Amino acid sequence: MQKNKILDFKSKETMRVTNKSATKAEIIIYAPIGEANPWSDSVSAKQFSEALKGIDPTVNEITVRINSPGGDVFEGITIYNRLKQHKAKVVVHIDGLAASIASIIALAGDEIIMGEGALFMIHLPWTFAMGNRMELDNTVNRLMDVEEQLISIYSKKTGMDRTEIKAMLEAETWLDAAQAIEKGFVDSMAKDSLAIAASAFERSWITKRPKHYKSETKVVDEAKIELKNKINKILGT
Repeated sequence: MQKNKILDFKSKETMRVTNKSATKAEIIIYAPIGEANPWSDSVSAKQFSEALKGIDPTVNEITVRINSPGGDVFEGITIYNRLKQHKAKVVVHIDGLAASIASIIALAGDEIIMGEGALFMIHLPWTFAMGNRMELDNTVNRLMDVEEQLISIYSKKTGMDRTEIKAMLEAETWLDAAQAIEKGFVDSMAKDSLAIAASAFERSWITKRPKHYKSETKVVDEAKIELKNKINKILGT
């Protein structure tokens, strides 16, 4: 059997690509999505694409493990398309959080599995803008175009009506595994799952790392609210 070969391993472990065997590879994305720069740990579309090229041509199944709050829409769309276009079967595992554009990346999977205690979040695209009224109008139009593309991807996966998807985006919808499966975003729940804190980012705003995370409705709802508030605080919204 071929030994594991690490093709791309950043020092902060935001993305790791490993050839598990001659026919299987694994990609781990535990980071925001966006262009690489000295101030962030983001995974860029260019970095991801180069990593895909390095996977052995004999690989026919790629496991993608995700724990990401999202980030740049077009970087994420590019990653989504690169996965969709790959000849191998893609199995996505949502280990902690697939939020915003990371939820789109997750939908590139031929099979999507969500861990117990993990969360899936969708919302309207947003941006910063400045300028005169014509420039601001153009920005709004671009946001609406992006929104329609996201709705198309979500609707294609779930079979849900575009109007229902749009309402979920406007409400900033957070789903646990059972809810994501019910809505059709996810195919199944992992049989053996890690606690959400065990696979989350090493960030100061994650203060509670339980050894065992139970999937009781009340606990999951509280976790959703807590994560939502803390992410909004970081984004300044």
